[in-house]
Parts: sequence; C-alpha cells; structure tokens
Amino acid sequence: MSVHSVFVAKERLKNLLIADRIQCTPDTADRLTKDLYLTVSKYMEITPEYFDIEITRSDIHIKYAGENK
Repeated sequence: MSVHSVFVAKERLKNLLIADRIQCTPDTADRLTKDLYLTVSKYMEITPEYFDIEITRSDIHIKYAGENK
C-alpha cells in the first residue's frame, strides 16, 4: 500500500465520520467545506492545501497553517 493510498483512505474515513457526527451526507459536508473555503478566500489570500476545517455537531473549527516563508 503506498503512502498516497493510505492518506486517501484516512481522508475518506475522516469525511465519513464527520458526516456521521453532523448527520449529513459526505457530499453535503464536502460542499460545506468548499463554501467555507470560498467565503474565507474572499477576505484573505489563502491556499487550499493549508486550509483545514473540522466539523462536529456543535462546532466548526477553521484552521489555516499558511506557508512559512
């Protein structure tokens, strides 16, 4: 199993768990994440690879670990 496939499997499992916790489909959770990214990107210069959203039933945590220059 390659490192890439392990990462993809972890991301899929993470997305399924998030969808279960907030009681919505994985597609809806994905759209929510994309919408939040697009909204934040209107006000800040950000890149998707440093943008992370954690969704639970009671909270949405947005984390941006920008490039270290």
